[in-house]
Amino acid sequence: MGTMAGQMIMQGFLRIHVPIWVRRLVTMLPAFAVVGMGVNATQALIMSQVVLSIALPVPMIALLIFSSRKDIMGAYLPSLTLRILAGVGACAVLGLNFVLLADFFGLPMTALFV
Repeated sequence: MGTMAGQMIMQGFLRIHVPIWVRRLVTMLPAFAVVGMGVNATQALIMSQVVLSIALPVPMIALLIFSSRKDIMGAYLPSLTLRILAGVGACAVLGLNFVLLADFFGLPMTALFV
C-alpha cells in the first residue's frame, strides 16, 4: 500500500513514472540481502517495523503544518484546540518511537529522560 501511495504521489506531483519492475526490485532487494547475510529474520522484521514507525510522525507533522496555514485552508482552518491536540498526538507517537528504539538497542529508559 505504501509503495502504491508513493507511486501516486510521484506520478501526480513530480511527474515521475517508475516502472513496476523497478519498484518490486527496490522493495525486494533489502529483504533478500538480509536473508542472504543470515540475519535472524524475526529480529530483522522487528527492526524494520521500528524504523518504519519512526517515519509515521513526519507526515503527521507535515499535515499539521499545512493544515494550520490559513492561505491553504481558508474557511476550513481547524480550530486552535484541534491543532494543539494533533501536535500532542504527533509528539506522543514520536516519543513512544524513541522509547521503542531505546528498548530495542538495550539503552536504559532513564537515559532518555536525563
